[in-house]
Amino acid sequence: MNILMDINIVDPIVKLFGENGEWLANLSFGSIIVRLALAIILAGSIGIERAIKKHAAGLRTYILVCVASCMAMIADAFIVETYGTGDAARFGAQVISGIGFLGAGTILVTSRSQVKGLTTAAGLWAVACLGLTIGAGFYTAALIGYVLIFVAIFIMPQLERRFTTRSGCFELHIEFEQRSNLKEFVHIIREKGIEVISVEHNTAYSNSGLSVYSIMLAIREGKKYKNHQLLIDELKELSYVEYIEEMF
Repeated sequence: MNILMDINIVDPIVKLFGENGEWLANLSFGSIIVRLALAIILAGSIGIERAIKKHAAGLRTYILVCVASCMAMIADAFIVETYGTGDAARFGAQVISGIGFLGAGTILVTSRSQVKGLTTAAGLWAVACLGLTIGAGFYTAALIGYVLIFVAIFIMPQLERRFTTRSGCFELHIEFEQRSNLKEFVHIIREKGIEVISVEHNTAYSNSGLSVYSIMLAIREGKKYKNHQLLIDELKELSYVEYIEEMF
């Protein structure tokens, strides 16, 4: 018995094969191999990018999450078809809610007060959903979803950086020789027509001998500093600035 066939919903990719593709929709040995292999290939290609960038969750983590999610969905379908009881979406619902603990473990706050790991956590959740979709035999949705996830992880960062580097608001990580330098720095910033939105003292560097801050700025007058690097280069020339960079 095929649950998808019973409610007259057939995956478009399965339809391409006509009657010869029915085995892809049914829970058979061949379809199980295809689903698990697809989970490995799709999740692996996403995990490679994470591994290259040295994120907490890399190739193995992404593959394990996707394959396990796929297995959960297959097992759920097996129970329903074999014993004629149960809920075909029960395991999947548990996976979606349960993946949260793994994603939470990848989120951390750095010494520069930056939140890291949100994309990795979202990626793990997305890959878990991808595995469930593959396990359900909905190949078309899985492939479309994979393309969208791939674009979000591989292509969007470049587009995002292009916009943020020209944004009116941006944040700087700056290291002064001493705390008293902050007053003069803020004065210079305001003279350049830039508003100081917030100033946060970074206590993680308290024993370094430096006074370190995260400063949020907003460009209010003119477009000279729409290129943030121009401003940073000018601020680097200040004698009391040990180090400065834009935070992303």
